[in-house]
Amino acid sequence: MHWTQTLRRFGGLAAAGTAVLALLAASATGGTARRAVGGQITVWCWASTLDALKLADAGFAKAYPDVQVKYVTIKPADVYQKLQLATAAGGGFPDVSCIEDSHLAQFVKLGVLSDLTSKVQPYRKSILNYKWNEVGANGRYYAMPWDAGPMAVFYRRSVFKKAGVDPSSIRTWADYYKAALKIKKIGLPMWLQSKAQNDARFFEGLLWQQGSGYVDAKGAVTIDKDPRALAALQYMGKLWKAGALGDLAEWTDPWYKAINDGQVATLPMAVWMGTFLKSWLAPKTGGDWGVFPLPSWTANGVHSSNDGGSALAAFKSSGNQDADWAYIQYHLGRADQQAQIYRQTDIFPGLTSAWRSPYMREPDSYYGNEKVRSIFVKAAQQIPVAHVYSSDYEQMNALMSTEIQKYALGKETAAQALSNAAKEIRTRTGRH
Repeated sequence: MHWTQTLRRFGGLAAAGTAVLALLAASATGGTARRAVGGQITVWCWASTLDALKLADAGFAKAYPDVQVKYVTIKPADVYQKLQLATAAGGGFPDVSCIEDSHLAQFVKLGVLSDLTSKVQPYRKSILNYKWNEVGANGRYYAMPWDAGPMAVFYRRSVFKKAGVDPSSIRTWADYYKAALKIKKIGLPMWLQSKAQNDARFFEGLLWQQGSGYVDAKGAVTIDKDPRALAALQYMGKLWKAGALGDLAEWTDPWYKAINDGQVATLPMAVWMGTFLKSWLAPKTGGDWGVFPLPSWTANGVHSSNDGGSALAAFKSSGNQDADWAYIQYHLGRADQQAQIYRQTDIFPGLTSAWRSPYMREPDSYYGNEKVRSIFVKAAQQIPVAHVYSSDYEQMNALMSTEIQKYALGKETAAQALSNAAKEIRTRTGRH
């Protein structure tokens, strides 16, 4: 933290008073104020992400010995349901909660989150720019951005070798299609995309890569008017028509088995997929995986997109706002803690100072000693600001999924799918 910024934030030294004195007591490494903060706070999060947060707990306990943290493990969908129930009941919130970027806007809209604008201001330039779009509204910020979801392509070396495909030759989505045709000749799909159960996530990644989304910056629905959306859906259709996509639903046992058994050539997914591959999905296949940048739409286009990401938010109802912020800042605002979390969990830090860790440039044996983390750092730097997530994202995703399924099964054209999705979104959400 720069002290000149701190002084400006508090309106000058005279106006800052004891607040500045407290900040001046911060440690040089963490920038975390060592003022008297105590009490118990409750933090909600899902298991894997909670385990990541706990990696910073030892340091936090030393910095804030009088703060006790009570963790509650809740599945993501249950987090959002419980928060909605608490909103309706007017109580029952945690002090702090993990919230995925895709769901954050709905709670901003409900007005239950603490306004953290002044607190996060020193981090505005040190956290990826697009992340602020996900935690803010009307120039205010209601959460501290955490992880990003830069996308790249995980690929099986043995499959590419058998098909005679050089991964470095795949620079554009046109190249990806050509490679898919070669891999099809050895009887394997390039990627797995269900027709009848498609979840629209790959489609959304293709949208985000182009700086597009379901809506524009003002929240108006654009999915039926934007040629980038049509290009994305038609590209998926081209792969289906060529027979280059395996018809398996994501996050099901057959999908897991295909990935583990080498029955699919690539996984165009976000960085967090790495932890699943290593830990439980395909732990014994290390060395046969590699990673190359996401293909671009044009020769000079962006080789990145985003899928997922999360933040930590505090709630207005909390009676211990100081402890809430101390927890959030320590766990998400320190480069050393964020680098450690990434090293052990593949939760990619939006805090760019964490990228300076030597670990980011080390080879990874799981990927044949490639320096994979450097690929994701470069990808993260290119993520465009887009408008996929919103307060109505769940409805938009569900409605688009239904229309993509109809398109994939030959029941309507790509243009009809987008038109029908847009019409339903406008009807259900009241957007223009």
